[in-house]
Amino acid sequence: MALLDKRRYEKKEPFRDAIIFIIICEGEKREPDYFEFFNELTSQLKVISVASQKGESAPNHLITNAKEAVDKFNSDNGDYELWIVLDVDRWKKHIHDIQKESSSKKEWNIAISNPCFEVWLYFHFTDKLPDLANYTSCSNWKQLIPKLRKGGFNSTKHPTLLANAITNSRKNYKEEGYIPDIGSTQLFKLGEKIYKITKKILEKYQ
Repeated sequence: MALLDKRRYEKKEPFRDAIIFIIICEGEKREPDYFEFFNELTSQLKVISVASQKGESAPNHLITNAKEAVDKFNSDNGDYELWIVLDVDRWKKHIHDIQKESSSKKEWNIAISNPCFEVWLYFHFTDKLPDLANYTSCSNWKQLIPKLRKGGFNSTKHPTLLANAITNSRKNYKEEGYIPDIGSTQLFKLGEKIYKITKKILEKYQ
């Protein structure tokens, strides 16, 4: 069955009481493009992706982006969740600061990938991990994904495989403290919440 292509998908008018996910991204393009796929896929969901600006992904910038996004996009009823999507490869020594900040706020959450967001994208296609000794860097994961799908990950189509990504990443998840091991990602936690709302639509393309 052909995957849903978001470029040809007509957005639904959001309900007044749609659930809002505000997602603060470390990256400028890859992560925001991915999460944009789910925005208004159903009238019950609004996904707002906030990209880092000019590479400013240090913890203080991410926290500032988060606070500004809540002020700008929060619904009148406060019915929102904020997620900060982080990679270990660049900011491992700063993750504790963001964890501390988010844990003090009820609606704030963190989803960490090790070493990078591409681990999450990888699990859309397979549950078989590569030899992790050879995949400790983000560049290696970026090179791996095109081997699974010609042309690499297409953010206008492949997020349709969200259920696969949730199952595969949860199955392979390991952590030390609250930091995922190499080849692990916490994004299944956010994925599960999005899938719960979009399940009926996505099931048509699985």
